[in-house]
Amino acid sequence: MRRLIFGFLAAASAVCGSASADQTDQRLDALFEQLRSGEGNDAEAIAEEIDAIWTDSQSDTVDLLMNRALGSLEAQQFDLAEALLDHVAGLSPNFAQGFALRGAVRSANEDQVGAIADLSRAVELEPRHFEARIALAEIMLGGGDARGAYAMLQQALEWNPHEPHARERARALRQKLDGQEI
Repeated sequence: MRRLIFGFLAAASAVCGSASADQTDQRLDALFEQLRSGEGNDAEAIAEEIDAIWTDSQSDTVDLLMNRALGSLEAQQFDLAEALLDHVAGLSPNFAQGFALRGAVRSANEDQVGAIADLSRAVELEPRHFEARIALAEIMLGGGDARGAYAMLQQALEWNPHEPHARERARALRQKLDGQEI
């Protein structure tokens, strides 16, 4: 699970500050349409563009805090990263990526209750947030909820059907769940 969380963070770190809007950006609709209907050849590039848009809070202060939180997380200073992201949430309570990143930090710091709350808030703010859904699925799976994890992965795959980790996990869970009583 930590590998997925840090992969999620690496993607956020790579694009932090390089876009022009957050989850309210009108370009997202077209990008998600491309991602959902495309062959998958350019899925990674489209997903990176979506991440770039999600990552820009439209606030220099919040973007600075996000960058510092990412640096703290990479240095495994989880408490500092979480404190910085607490400020992000306070300054920009409708910024889904701030909650997604704080959820990842809390998960890395083994605060699963806090992680679930933040990742769920990210999904509430941006229902298409496939990365937050995948992270939630991993937490559910770690807690023994294979059915819930499978359902969450299916929801993530509705928005990004080409995400390799989600596809592999969903396939493995489907095989595990086949034949089990509902």
